[in-house]
Amino acid sequence: MVVSLLLLRQFGVSEHIYIKWAARTFWNFKAEYPKGNIFPEWGPGILVSNHESHIDPFFLGSACHRRIRYMSKLDNFKTPIVRTLFNNLGAFKVDRENPERGWEKAKEVILGGEWVGIFPEATRSKDGTLGEFKTGAVRLAIEMQVPIVPMAVIGSRNALPKGNLVMKPTQVKVRVGDPIYYSDYDINTISYEEIRRLTDELRNTVFELREGVYGEEKEELSIGSPEKVEKESKFNFMGYLKDQGKGILNLIDDSWYALLRSLEEFGVRKQFQNTVQAFSGDLVCNWSDLMMPYRAIDFDKYIPAEGAALICPSHNSEWDVLILAAAIMHHEPRRVAYQMAKQSLFKIPLVNAWVRNHHAFPLKRGEHDVDAFNYAKELLRSGEVVITYPEGTTNLGHGQLLEGHTGPMRLAIETQVPIIPIGITGTEATYPKHAKMLKFYKGQIIKCGPPFMDHQKYWGKPMPDYDEIKRLTEKMMDQIRDLLLYDTPDA
Repeated sequence: MVVSLLLLRQFGVSEHIYIKWAARTFWNFKAEYPKGNIFPEWGPGILVSNHESHIDPFFLGSACHRRIRYMSKLDNFKTPIVRTLFNNLGAFKVDRENPERGWEKAKEVILGGEWVGIFPEATRSKDGTLGEFKTGAVRLAIEMQVPIVPMAVIGSRNALPKGNLVMKPTQVKVRVGDPIYYSDYDINTISYEEIRRLTDELRNTVFELREGVYGEEKEELSIGSPEKVEKESKFNFMGYLKDQGKGILNLIDDSWYALLRSLEEFGVRKQFQNTVQAFSGDLVCNWSDLMMPYRAIDFDKYIPAEGAALICPSHNSEWDVLILAAAIMHHEPRRVAYQMAKQSLFKIPLVNAWVRNHHAFPLKRGEHDVDAFNYAKELLRSGEVVITYPEGTTNLGHGQLLEGHTGPMRLAIETQVPIIPIGITGTEATYPKHAKMLKFYKGQIIKCGPPFMDHQKYWGKPMPDYDEIKRLTEKMMDQIRDLLLYDTPDA
């Protein structure tokens, strides 16, 4: 156990566990995502927040699953205890009189695929007033072409006010905004006035997060004293006790995620997950044979034994997500499938650990998810099988497919891979929409069809216009519809 903790600490993931535990236990910590989207899963970026306390970095880090490397003033590295703590958390020094070396270090961190944490006020607020933002964070984001995730920490000033050494019990929250992308700007041509404008917009976003009006239709707000914030931050003992029960589940979830991260550093995460997925795939399929009989048709004929492929199935039920991935692993050619899954699953303790362990990755439904799209491209270019549901959500069943989204077709054209259509029949009876339990002894058929290749003529060429991509998508959906067996009594 000691060796395991040392290995976790080596890569900064043990801190990820105990800091979250401490934040929940001592400050009844909560992370809120007003728009419902979770923190970016892949790639580097910059975290930006208001700054009211020395312990802000711990609360901000507790709001996400990524390791954050904070820029910190030299004074924080003079005291041995604080220096050790900050070094363990991956913080790096910035000399306010000579900041060039610090900014170069920030660029190194980003080039290494990690996140940099910046407090653009450059100092802690004594009275909670949001100070003017310096332009460095926006400049860095434009130069490195990475997103900024705005955050607001609420209540930390009461937990450890500026100038105090004794921490106090109170509730602390962090609100997390959606990533802000700066891909339309070039650091070599953008003016200072434009950078100043973007910085002021970023400051206003942080203010809206702090005030709890982010993403809402609202009247003009003046940036002043945070009276509302103070009221929201009061400690509630009964709420604290209730949240501690949830905290135990979160602790298990965090520990499992930290294990996967440590295995990744040793290069064995994929092998571990493949083994677990093979075992659970056999378990799910054998159990389904007994309780919810299913047939898998032509998997060995059309799913490639090696190489990349994009699998596009129909989507009748939430049960599709489990039975399809399990069947692809259970039946020849026994491929491991990476699956786009709605991001709400990744917010539920234990469920989050389960889906991550089975190669699922979060997708923001109803909008263009740049992170998920890029991650899927990376997987396909490395020869993996990826599952995406072109309907985007569950249909009504009984062959009534929804209109297909164009994202899968764009993905297949850009990565130059075949699309494997799959028709799923009957799962809406096994697990109906809004049901709370599976219904046993309902038959299911999962039929694989020949690869859809009409998009091949665009491989290596400019992306066709929307009308053509839509036409290809509709043709693919027709092929999926032909694989459904609702009108085949002896199927």
